[in-house]
Amino acid sequence: MNKTRLWLVLRREYLSIVAKKSFILTTLLVPFLIVSIGFAMGLMMVLNEAEGDHVAVIDQSGRYGACLENTSEYIFEMPSDYNVGNMRQKFANDEESDDYDRPPYYAIVVIPATLDSTLQVNVFSSSPTRSSLREVIEDQLSKAVSDTRVASYGIPELDRIIKDSQVQVAVRTNTWSDDGDTSVTSDELMSVIGLALAFLTYMFVLTYGAMIMSSVVEDKVNRIVEVIVSSCKPVELMLGKILGVALVGLTQVAIWAVLIGIGLMVLGGLGIAGSMDASSFDAGAVGAAADMAADSELGDMIHAILGVKWLQLLGMFVIYFIGGYMLYASLFAAFGSAVDQQSDANQFMTPLMMVIVFSLMIGQTCIQNPDGTLGVVCSIIPFTSPIVMMVRLPYDVPAWEMLASIVALYGTAAFFTWLSARIYRRGILMYGHKSTFADLWRWIK
Repeated sequence: MNKTRLWLVLRREYLSIVAKKSFILTTLLVPFLIVSIGFAMGLMMVLNEAEGDHVAVIDQSGRYGACLENTSEYIFEMPSDYNVGNMRQKFANDEESDDYDRPPYYAIVVIPATLDSTLQVNVFSSSPTRSSLREVIEDQLSKAVSDTRVASYGIPELDRIIKDSQVQVAVRTNTWSDDGDTSVTSDELMSVIGLALAFLTYMFVLTYGAMIMSSVVEDKVNRIVEVIVSSCKPVELMLGKILGVALVGLTQVAIWAVLIGIGLMVLGGLGIAGSMDASSFDAGAVGAAADMAADSELGDMIHAILGVKWLQLLGMFVIYFIGGYMLYASLFAAFGSAVDQQSDANQFMTPLMMVIVFSLMIGQTCIQNPDGTLGVVCSIIPFTSPIVMMVRLPYDVPAWEMLASIVALYGTAAFFTWLSARIYRRGILMYGHKSTFADLWRWIK
């Protein structure tokens, strides 16, 4: 294999893709869209906050209506002119009534006189109400009825005794290192990190693998490949394309990371500047808040984030991404050489996509038991290991499993690269024939 010719093909493939307007536009727009979507979601959450809908309360019990306290979402009122007999008419004509200064009621709550025994209230409205209203009413009235029943027993300080007996035990997970040091961990954090790494691997392998197939088919359709193979070997052309697209992917990911980081820093700075009031800044209060956070769930989460082996995760992510990409990209290149147009590539592309999607599904399943038999086996199988292993890595996978997985992955990738080269050299110059899997097998032999 001539390294100079390989480098020329790699360079051509890389420059031909990065020079496209679509690549430049996508590379610049994606980070902007990600940051914009994040900002828009935050803005919508703020705008979606309830404005304090007014809710009328008809208390037939005479005891529990006052127990409904206002929240940020709902303002409870007990109008004297409302009763069960006229509430429907009042509700329907509220906006047109003479009492126009009063805002229309979002809903009407009817508390029956038999609430102590029936434990049920009715809510009426002109349209289905939000579930949050039901939850607010249930929580507040349940507590009120419970307090009433406790008081009916006439036992001194029974209410305090019950409250003192209702406790919530917090569980803090820790790990011991080899030197005996203790560090705080978080199962939720590890799950999020594992799924994020698995999804990124899935997205990159599928996206850039499909880009390889499109590039091969395009060169074949345009007859450019006939000129190229006259100057270099088919295997050099295939490897040049694979490595060139790999560099395209790394370039794009690096640009995205920088632009997204800058965007988040800008938004974060604006948020801090907008929320900070110099006149109310109190260093002592900040220090006290920090001390409180140290013993809270937030403090535990911060310690868990700091305790993650980020460099190791990043290194293993790169190793598995490269191995998985080489494995699938070689197959995408081989299948792309066997077709004359992009529409015919689906018959070969679909099985590969199914395997990749299946790997992601297995990874999601392994979250519940990362050290289970399914996770261990699929972490070693080369076609699933690039994604499944990403899910398990935050949970400190044994060294022998990682070594066996990496050896199997790169060994399989090398084998299929060689196999794909045999298919590529025959299929790249074949026109006018709709290839089948039987044809591919014949070309291999």
